[in-house]
Amino acid sequence: MRKKLIVNNVILLLSAFILFFIVAFLALYFFEKNNQTQFMGYLIDEVSIAYEEYTGTPTEFVAAYGNDNGRRITILDSNALVLADTHDDTIGTDKSLRPEILDLGSVHIRHSVTLDVDMIYIARQMDDGNYLRVAVALADQTVAYNRTVVVFILSSIGFLGLYYVGLTQVNKNLLAPWQNVKKGMLALSHGKYEVMSLNSPYPEINEIIHEMNGINLDTAKYLRTIESYQIQLDQILNEMHQGVMLFDNSESLVYLNEDAKEIFGISEASLRHPSYQSIRDLSLKQAITKANEQKQSSSFDIKIGSRTIECKVFFISAESLREREATVLAMFKDVSQERSLEQMKRDFFSHASHELKSPLTAIRGYAELIEHGLIEKSEIGETAQNIVKQTETMTALVEDMLMLSRLENLKEKMYTRVNLESVLKGVLQQLQTQIKNKEMRIDLTSSEIIMNCDQLDMQKLFKNLIENAIKYSENKKTISISLTENENEVIFDIKDQGIGISTEHQQRVFERFYRVDKGRLDGGTGLGLAIVKHIAMKYDGHVHLDSGLSKGTNIEIKLMKVS
Repeated sequence: MRKKLIVNNVILLLSAFILFFIVAFLALYFFEKNNQTQFMGYLIDEVSIAYEEYTGTPTEFVAAYGNDNGRRITILDSNALVLADTHDDTIGTDKSLRPEILDLGSVHIRHSVTLDVDMIYIARQMDDGNYLRVAVALADQTVAYNRTVVVFILSSIGFLGLYYVGLTQVNKNLLAPWQNVKKGMLALSHGKYEVMSLNSPYPEINEIIHEMNGINLDTAKYLRTIESYQIQLDQILNEMHQGVMLFDNSESLVYLNEDAKEIFGISEASLRHPSYQSIRDLSLKQAITKANEQKQSSSFDIKIGSRTIECKVFFISAESLREREATVLAMFKDVSQERSLEQMKRDFFSHASHELKSPLTAIRGYAELIEHGLIEKSEIGETAQNIVKQTETMTALVEDMLMLSRLENLKEKMYTRVNLESVLKGVLQQLQTQIKNKEMRIDLTSSEIIMNCDQLDMQKLFKNLIENAIKYSENKKTISISLTENENEVIFDIKDQGIGISTEHQQRVFERFYRVDKGRLDGGTGLGLAIVKHIAMKYDGHVHLDSGLSKGTNIEIKLMKVS
């Protein structure tokens, strides 16, 4: 701005000076012309008086009055033929066509061939009929004029220099405050408020800057309020643990929070781009279009990889908003665990009903046979044993269900110091009958380990795993059991030589009521491994399963020590 202002002022000044020069030079030109006319008029008058008073010949006259003062005097006869000339001895030359002869009494400037200089001429016809012509060198007359012009030009240049210096200083005083204004506005654009100093020599500018300071202060306060609201809004949206996206009426993405970035694997680069570039789901695209066009909300689930995402799409009223503002709000929540739990609950009630229905049906059938006397006395004992067996199955099932409920819902942890080796040996003693019936060999490696825990949890953990190893191993096989510890963990490892578990079932065997062989009736409740998994989770541990068909099964349980 400063450069442009100075250039514009200089151009304006130069234009004014050029116009002034033109007028001044024309004035000087006409002034000099008038001086020349007056000077030559005085000169011709002087020479004419001398000519009329002189009694000698023309040659003697020009010799007497011409050479002393640099004048050139020429006397011509009535036909304008040269009679005498101070600078040319040639006589009889015709000068009738010279402009000073044709226009008597007027001043004329032309180049003299005889003297090879520019000269000023004037002529007059005398009373005797002769022409008297007087001329002087032009250079003699223009010296003063040229000096005047030179002085005028130099003074003009000096004046221009002084004007430029003054203009620069004025512009500096005029523009310096605006540099502070520019600095203050740039700082405000970066969220900082800086007071602009009132140091201009111009009161009007100081008043403007004072008003701008007030406006900037109000703007800075407003921006800080907006930033605070924005930060709070972002924190709230991120703490919701739900993805949030906003789309405009052209379905371009205008906002997304951190959870939305994680769910869809996108970044800020997706902003202001069409939704289909970042979200490759047709149902969601259709829901956004429906919200924009029909102003209808919708709720549905989509699958992203192995996760289930609940989507809720709402229309936002945008009657007074600009074209690029948000019109659609989309919220996303990972409900994989919730949907899985819902399915597990449905499966649980379905399986529990089925598992309880089978023994109840058997018990009722035996009871009806006894009631109607359809069982021989010799078979009553066997029937009673079958009823007891079915009730034991129901009891085991109810106990396991109560155990699962206890593991899931019991919040208070009533731990005591328990000798895990003693608990393990006690469980093996309880299972001695099954071990002997199948002629199995137990290879036990253990040491005394004291841990703060619930003894019932450890009994269930050991019993369920060892029972499974016995149940799914053939006779005369070996089961290897190891109970060890390190600084932070207790490690229980059991390996059998049984039928093994195929890869496709290994991820699901810890689910409730899940059976690898749906048609197998082994007397189990289907909840043993689910209980094992929940016990491991209770003690911040994890379960590792390594198995294969006809290769046996190896299960390793690591439990964190409770201090």
